[in-house]
Amino acid sequence: MINKNIVIQWQQANMPENSLAYQDLEEMQELALHNAESEQEAVKLVMLAIRSAAKNGATSTLSVQRRLEKWINAGATTAAKVGDYEKQSQQLQQPRSRFGQPLRNESAIEKFTPEQIAEQSKRLAKEDGFDDPEEWAKATMAKFRELRATRAERMADKSNRGLTSSGKRVVTRF
Repeated sequence: MINKNIVIQWQQANMPENSLAYQDLEEMQELALHNAESEQEAVKLVMLAIRSAAKNGATSTLSVQRRLEKWINAGATTAAKVGDYEKQSQQLQQPRSRFGQPLRNESAIEKFTPEQIAEQSKRLAKEDGFDDPEEWAKATMAKFRELRATRAERMADKSNRGLTSSGKRVVTRF
């Protein structure tokens, strides 16, 4: 006979209700009764398995049964031991170190405010000798355009002077 709390938990989890499902639930309750420390703990184990399966989106008795069997095989015969087992398995899934060094969790990407961007533009403009950040931006863009236009000439000159495109000296002795 299935415990009424298990049936209520099954219905709350929106699991399918049919004779085969109830037969499977009865078998799971018997399995838990044989392995748990008490009848009350057995009912708790089955209810926890139903909750856990429903939380992860399962819709069958098979997933509930697998969870229950996993816990019993791990030696978790009470609800408290199941909690400890799940906590430990979560910790094992998250690597604490890589190559002997502790992991540093990355912080979230900072999004700069318009005020911070304006402040940085002013600072960079002053470093380059401009009073107005807009003048500095125009002059910088003009310089970039000039460099882009003369790139081919500069790259050709470097080979004549014995330099590679990155500015390194070409070995001329053979």
